[in-house]
Amino acid sequence: MVKALTKSALICLCLFTTNAAAIVNIEKVNIEKNPAPFQGQIDFKLSGASGNSDIQSSSLGSRFQWNETSTQFIVLKYNYARSFDVKSKDNSFMHYRYIVNPKLKITSEYFLQLEENEFTLLKLRTLFGAGLRFSLLNNIENQQIRFGLGLFRSKEKIDDTNNTIDELNRLNTYLTYQYKIKDSIHFLSTTYYQPDIDNTSDYRILEQLSLEFSISKNFVYYLTIDMSYDSDPVIALDELDKGYKSGIKYIF
Repeated sequence: MVKALTKSALICLCLFTTNAAAIVNIEKVNIEKNPAPFQGQIDFKLSGASGNSDIQSSSLGSRFQWNETSTQFIVLKYNYARSFDVKSKDNSFMHYRYIVNPKLKITSEYFLQLEENEFTLLKLRTLFGAGLRFSLLNNIENQQIRFGLGLFRSKEKIDDTNNTIDELNRLNTYLTYQYKIKDSIHFLSTTYYQPDIDNTSDYRILEQLSLEFSISKNFVYYLTIDMSYDSDPVIALDELDKGYKSGIKYIF
């Protein structure tokens, strides 16, 4: 369901902007003190090779954010790849968040998320939750530290022989550090810790480091490093995942 919705939405977005374009970090609220009422970005990558290698890979992503007294944003991602006619990647992600007033030192937030990943046997993950958001560096220019503490309810359908359905409640904590090195260079680090409330030995840790360079007013080059650790993964999957990616995105 989420895959179909995300694919359709992203295809429409890419067609609309033709003349303009793992871990998904959803904590990037704009560092400016008075951000524009609406902000958006489109990220599209397509790569391939033939001959000794036969690889096709594509990635679509977008983020739309509305800023008034409150802040709302939605993030959409889809990744697909094939190698020698064998599918090697197929995952999609959708996240919506409502932050009551991000300019306050302490505020509340509410979120909803849908996710699929064929290669981690995740048929569908749905989660919803809420929490408190703390701004720790309100008075320091060009830097932000945010700490989040909340709960979410998660339901996972696993594509195994038993079609396992796993429902649990997790604590959601995160720490985000954002630094505007200069107007054209931004650094961002986000760390999540998400233990199962009923079984704290089952936990997830996610980390993303990101560096962005403004090429022009509307185009940004980015480099990210992702790490995720699951203490209790689905059978036959590794506990630790690592990766990196780079690309160019269009911001408006």
